[in-house]
Amino acid sequence: MAKITSTITITANKSTAVTNPGPLSVALSLTKSDLLDVSGSTYSGTADVTTTHGDSFIYDGSVVGAAYIYLNNISDTTVYVASGDGGGTASTRFMILKAGEFAFFPWDPSSGTNTDLYLDHAGSGTKKVEYWIFDQA
Repeated sequence: MAKITSTITITANKSTAVTNPGPLSVALSLTKSDLLDVSGSTYSGTADVTTTHGDSFIYDGSVVGAAYIYLNNISDTTVYVASGDGGGTASTRFMILKAGEFAFFPWDPSSGTNTDLYLDHAGSGTKKVEYWIFDQA
């Protein structure tokens, strides 16, 4: 069985720090890691993101199944992640990624009726989001 390791580290200075003050009265340091079982099937690419999320379909829950998903907004504007097409409206958006932000999360198509993933943005032109999708074992 294939394995991937996901690790997140969150650090912040105290709120009284002169340089890069943090949100708390104490310094923050958190690291969490997990060894994840994957089937070995990986889908990756760079999605062209338009202002209509029906045009930016990146994940088909009926084909891929449960997965770990990595998204990296490599564009210069906020990109929205939506579950289901929603007829070109923002009604199914559940996440935003500002320019340069990324996300790593588990996704399970059995958790609801709109399990496909789409991307869109509110600016103009076509933007780019890098994605990796790892099938869960």
